[in-house]
Amino acid sequence: MITAGTLMQTSIDDLHERVDIMRATQTRDAYGNVIRGAPAVVASCWAKVLPSGSLIRDGYSETVNQVNYRIVVRYRTDIKPTDTVAWRGKILTMTAPPYDAESRHVWTVLECKELVEDESKL
Repeated sequence: MITAGTLMQTSIDDLHERVDIMRATQTRDAYGNVIRGAPAVVASCWAKVLPSGSLIRDGYSETVNQVNYRIVVRYRTDIKPTDTVAWRGKILTMTAPPYDAESRHVWTVLECKELVEDESKL
């Protein structure tokens, strides 16, 4: 059963999108300084991806286009709020810590955002 936009009625059949949970790596240079490296895939899992809203902000100096997503995965405890999600070639940044959807340890919800570039200004 595929539900349109509800979280409470999610079933295992609704998880038909593949997402990668990515975390930035840290290394040290020759002087001992911590350097942030390229993100590495921590987990790859099936998910239900729901677009939950968008934001268009036209300020004086810049235009910000943002799309918000709610991603539902099977219950996990290893996802950190600083992780990013790769989905369909897009990199999504978490806007809130991951949370247990119904407090039953069945689903974990990731609130994410995607900043969309304005291609007319490129």
